[in-house]
Amino acid sequence: MSYLPRSLFRLIQEINVSLFLPHIQRPFVWEKEQMQRLFDSLMRNYPIQTFLFWRTQDGIRARRFMDKVEWDANLSGLYAEAKSEKGIEKTFVLDGQQRLQTLYALFAGSIVDAKTQQVLEAYADVTAEGRPGPDGMAFPLRFAAESPGLQWYRLRALTSSDQQRSAHDIAENLNERLEVMSDGLSKEALKTREKSVRKNVSQIVSLLREDKHFWIEELDGVANNYPYSLVLDIFVRVNSGGTKLDAADLMFAAMKQKWDAIEEQVESVADSLNEQQLAFDKSLPLKCLVVTHGKGAELTPEKFAGPAGDELLNAISTRWDDAESAFEQLRDFIRNDLGLFSDRVVQSYGSFVPLLDFLFHNPKPNEVSRKLMAAYYYKAQLFGWFSSSTDTVINAMHGVVGKPCGGVFPIGDIKAYFARSGYEVLLNDDHLRNVRHRFMLLNIVYLDQFGTSPFNVKYRGNEPHIDHIYPQASLRSHFLLGTDEVNHLGNYRFVGATDNMRKNKEKPAEYFSRLRDAGVPIGKHLLLEPEADDPTLLKWDVETYRHFRDRRLARVKEIAERVVNAEQPIGQGAGR
Repeated sequence: MSYLPRSLFRLIQEINVSLFLPHIQRPFVWEKEQMQRLFDSLMRNYPIQTFLFWRTQDGIRARRFMDKVEWDANLSGLYAEAKSEKGIEKTFVLDGQQRLQTLYALFAGSIVDAKTQQVLEAYADVTAEGRPGPDGMAFPLRFAAESPGLQWYRLRALTSSDQQRSAHDIAENLNERLEVMSDGLSKEALKTREKSVRKNVSQIVSLLREDKHFWIEELDGVANNYPYSLVLDIFVRVNSGGTKLDAADLMFAAMKQKWDAIEEQVESVADSLNEQQLAFDKSLPLKCLVVTHGKGAELTPEKFAGPAGDELLNAISTRWDDAESAFEQLRDFIRNDLGLFSDRVVQSYGSFVPLLDFLFHNPKPNEVSRKLMAAYYYKAQLFGWFSSSTDTVINAMHGVVGKPCGGVFPIGDIKAYFARSGYEVLLNDDHLRNVRHRFMLLNIVYLDQFGTSPFNVKYRGNEPHIDHIYPQASLRSHFLLGTDEVNHLGNYRFVGATDNMRKNKEKPAEYFSRLRDAGVPIGKHLLLEPEADDPTLLKWDVETYRHFRDRRLARVKEIAERVVNAEQPIGQGAGR
């Protein structure tokens, strides 16, 4: 490993000739302000950390730096296929992409304005005196289509028209140009400006030409043994302070050498699953793909290395249409059968993997199977089936659902596995008392009553709140009831955030009478016919409250059991 200084001019000469980005690198994400702050730091002689390079002859896809920085650029057009081949020597930037791409754009390239699509170049204010402004930057930098003014120096000139000129000549030329802006300046102010120009130009030229501002740590994979697997591990560690890379990122890096579109395909799947405002990331669809092909739930880049990796990727590619269909069916199941429109009603995303595994091997399940799939989902969430050793559990489930099951979701075998592992398998009264389950249980109730989830809203700010039918503050202050009696599932309902703010402190009889008169279907909230028909029965006394609350809890339990214990004959009691 070498550790040496290198001039920015030399780095710019090497970019896209011998110096590239490995395909594992994420896209350029720095905003213009971050680019400006890097320049400001360099003008102040602040250290900006070393760059980490890797010299290799391995067959790794090489991506070029952007001559014109475009955010959300199509990276597929930036690959240098000839340089990617095995046996061709190249150097990859493992750490420092954002900084080096910024410097390349400032001194030898440009950026494309996201709104106007104008090509903009970097201009530095050479008259800056080094005093921080309101934005904290002492050396202003602008991106513009043309010169913003006489005091603004085009940085790209240093690698083109001014490449052979000394810092002294450049500064003197700028000072002569600035003489037209001297009216009204005192001799002292004029000398100060001239001094600032000389000092700033000297620093800018030094940044480009001298071997002292940028230090390179290089892993020499040509002369020494730095295999791809080791470099991947180093890469993820050195990037942990920036955009965090996980096992899925490393697997995509290994896969994209053979199937460039795989990451885009999987991200598209994740986006589709997230249409309901859920929080799937791309690692879960990737885990699903590996599991369905019998390779286990653990995500490691080694699964796509060597002949076995080629075989797995070929299998995924060959059956991609089947996988995509299974993901579409999962998306429809989440939306239409489970009615999940919020991350608040999902406690374990790992529980979705066996569902996809089943759909991959048993496409288009009938209504009975979909009800059993829903029962499995809610059991997994309520009973914590995937709360620990998730990959181990997923692998066990693959043995149950990862094969043709005769068109029937095998809920019995699944329950048997979890019962042997000491988990609950049927909904009981204890689950109704667990405050962590209130959103999920109420979602089941409202889906049953209204046919859709109350979280299915266009305006995210109006997602439902938990509301106490009998106001909790009054129950505590008037009747001195404790938390267990007040925060009770029988007293909970959902109400839109906007409606909740309008409720004020009305007593339940008055409030629900007003809603009924306004045409609101209060029976779907109260769940009890007598009170729905006559809200004045919701009298304001402890006995009436407890009687209502307990009867309503029984109704909630009845609805929830019908969904969560769907495999049980109607009327059969709950148990393990």
